[in-house]
Amino acid sequence: MTLTFLDIYNEVAGQAWSMYDGDAESVDEMESALKSSINKALSEIWCSYPFPFRIKTLTIATREGVNEYETPNGNILKKTVSGTQVYSIRIGTDYLEYLDDYETFEVKSGKPTGFYISNENIYLYPTPDNVYTVTIEYLTLAIGEDDFGTAIYSLQKEEDAINIPEKYENIFKNVLITKSMLYAIASETDENYSGYKEQYDKAYKILLNYTSGLEKERRVYW
Repeated sequence: MTLTFLDIYNEVAGQAWSMYDGDAESVDEMESALKSSINKALSEIWCSYPFPFRIKTLTIATREGVNEYETPNGNILKKTVSGTQVYSIRIGTDYLEYLDDYETFEVKSGKPTGFYISNENIYLYPTPDNVYTVTIEYLTLAIGEDDFGTAIYSLQKEEDAINIPEKYENIFKNVLITKSMLYAIASETDENYSGYKEQYDKAYKILLNYTSGLEKERRVYW
């Protein structure tokens, strides 16, 4: 199963007390208000927790004499290693230290032991004197990719899909459908709002329990 925008839209539209038709065949037949509700719900759920399916790895091969590299498409993870909280950016098994006072450092080269971020770029210190492999774990903000492999941050085309492992899809879909209905209903005074709120709370708790149970030893912070 793949969670495409078209399938999600029709499932949300087909829910009880929905005012929309659940038989759209293309994005042109989708109601803009419901498309907006789905994307609002997706963004909120996606960014609400460091789900394991959001954790990605970026590998950078350094160049001699170059200390500036692009940041990953998301937030660098923090984790606890040997009782110390560190950012998940390392060379081999050595985690790099985050440098607050980098402006006071003298210029030098060698194997990087630290890093800092400025203007959305990562700077390694000392400046690499050789080729090193830097591994970065991060929480992606992208929900998937389009047909050309470009990261997407919302659902726009009917074939746009949410990129999560199949084992999480049904659970995630239940959360997304009920949250989308809350945005679609909008008013907390609506008699149907509380029912969907209860369904959403239960579905979200199940999603957290199922995913966080696999991540207890990782101890992710953000």
